[in-house]
Amino acid sequence: MAEDNNKSGWDSEFSGELIEFTQPEIMVKLVSTIDSRGWPHITIITSNRAKSRDQIVWGQFFAGTSKENVQKNPKQGIFYMTPEAPFKFIQVKTDFTHIKTEGEDLEYFNQLDFFRYLTYINVYKVFYNNVIAVTPIRDLPPGNIPRKIFKAIAKESKTNLEEKRLNVIGYKLFTNKIGVRAIAYIDPSDGYPVIIPHLQLNAVDHNRLYFPLTALREDFLQIPVNSKVAVIGANFDMASQVVKGTFTSIQKIEDIQYGLIDIEEIYNSSPPIIGKIYPKIETRPKVDKFSL
Repeated sequence: MAEDNNKSGWDSEFSGELIEFTQPEIMVKLVSTIDSRGWPHITIITSNRAKSRDQIVWGQFFAGTSKENVQKNPKQGIFYMTPEAPFKFIQVKTDFTHIKTEGEDLEYFNQLDFFRYLTYINVYKVFYNNVIAVTPIRDLPPGNIPRKIFKAIAKESKTNLEEKRLNVIGYKLFTNKIGVRAIAYIDPSDGYPVIIPHLQLNAVDHNRLYFPLTALREDFLQIPVNSKVAVIGANFDMASQVVKGTFTSIQKIEDIQYGLIDIEEIYNSSPPIIGKIYPKIETRPKVDKFSL
């Protein structure tokens, strides 16, 4: 197992230790897919585990963008992280192969505590994915920055736009001190999404995000400037939103480098309303009067 996070290599299959790492029901499990525009998308899929050295299975219990995306473009980035500090994680690249609507894997997911006693929600499809590459188990360093640097970044990076793209819930998700945050981008070397955790990622204002390069720096430097990224923000009450936009630049204040992401689209990924919430979808007014 590689100890240097910045130099950890990818292997072509899971080890027994890595398979075991993905099994707990309570952990952060994310899937990144590619939409029709070539932008990354990212979502939480808890019914998700490595089944063997070369296969990952994950289950669908409601319709969403990720399930549509993989059937058009099979390339995915999958991510597993322990729920408590000290955080450890692995990253995986996979190809979607097929779906089953019955069998032992469907039964396995529906017997988990989360689904066992639910009357109205169950896993009803299982997606099968071939493993292309997987990292060793990696440590996520704290990566905190001084308060004065945070204030300086916020002052220097505000957009000063009157528009507020993040709504009240979204702004809280990306400014809370405790929560899950991660960035997905498309690896230009092979076209697969890669998910990188960043718990200190924050909203500068309602229109821009920033992330300090104080942990996993070499990972973030692999993201091409001006590329599209997806960023998930989630809390422990099952609320989550996905921001999509452009990674515009890396800036520096004192000796702290930080990246900026301009928000272009927002996707609400938790019930009751799942789908794009910014920009608002234009609809025609309802016609209730007719005349000849």
